[in-house]
Amino acid sequence: MKKVFKHVSTIALLLTVVSIGLADKPAKAGKPPSDTPVTTTIDGLGVNTLPTLRIQSDLAGSYKNSSSLSSIIQGIGDWELDMLNFNSSPQRKALIDLRDPVPGSLNGGAPIAPFSYQLVRARFITKCTQNGIDMRTMQPTPNVYPCPMAVAFDDASGVRYRLAENPSNFSETNWVQITCVTTANTKCNQWKIEPSVTQLNGERKNVAKLLKVATNPHQTDQDMGDFYMSFTIHVTNP
Repeated sequence: MKKVFKHVSTIALLLTVVSIGLADKPAKAGKPPSDTPVTTTIDGLGVNTLPTLRIQSDLAGSYKNSSSLSSIIQGIGDWELDMLNFNSSPQRKALIDLRDPVPGSLNGGAPIAPFSYQLVRARFITKCTQNGIDMRTMQPTPNVYPCPMAVAFDDASGVRYRLAENPSNFSETNWVQITCVTTANTKCNQWKIEPSVTQLNGERKNVAKLLKVATNPHQTDQDMGDFYMSFTIHVTNP
């Protein structure tokens, strides 16, 4: 009996050592999906043209992914257009127009606009994955997908602001609406991003929260009030 017990104990010890050794080895992680370069086109013919669009391009053509800006569908499935974190020549920009404030949206008072309109370096992102949506697997119209969108930008003096359209964080704001225009090999390869709301005056425009971004990690972003935002953005792959 003693020999059997010793043999069993030895096997148990070996199994314990093996299990510890396996536990120490990290599991092999799969390769994360790669970003997909896309072409972004923002509609608009100028600040005083009709229809009035509060977000427009700089009228220098489409934004193509390059060393001077990022225009991608991220590996997780969100669209990003970033010209804020690049310093190139010529520097691409976007037009932000804050001439359509939401009355009484700053603690019952008028919102504060840092400018009326300005060409700014900006970073756009639609965080569809927050709502469990991957833009690459969207199905064509009549399907409509609600997503949050944030636009961060620096004004001419270098102060950072952010426009947030995300009712999960700011209840009075609106989702953007994304539709898949076409697909190829079951994957969406063309998208349209628009406001999801038609206001009482018949204009299609979202409510967005304007925040002055805190420069100190111990501070909070400053609420500047709400502004109506109208825009039409096209994204294509490639």
